[in-house]
Amino acid sequence: MIIRSAAIAAALFAAAPLTTAQAGPSYDGKWSVQIITEKGWCDVYRYNIGVAGGRITEVGAPGATANGRIDQGGRVNVQLAKGADVISVTGAVTGASGGGAWTLPNRSCAGRWRAEKLA
Repeated sequence: MIIRSAAIAAALFAAAPLTTAQAGPSYDGKWSVQIITEKGWCDVYRYNIGVAGGRITEVGAPGATANGRIDQGGRVNVQLAKGADVISVTGAVTGASGGGAWTLPNRSCAGRWRAEKLA
């Protein structure tokens, strides 16, 4: 099963799961994250992610967890997990949008992500 890249999306966002400093309040809120596969057999997905205090507080996939932060510079560095799948997400957000790369080594998948902050 391709975890429906929930992990990736939460990813993906990543969107706000991110590195190691306190994120500014501008990164907090709901984000729509699109996961695009460029290598492997994982699909394209779109998820909503919740961010509070620079940490992911909700992932749009049941059973998925996230560990990471958005730092004050908007840099994203997060690990998303669902079952045995662990997705690494990196990139950056600025204002109400962002993007970067993701990898899912145990499924030999990789690609990019895009995120937009929801109003």
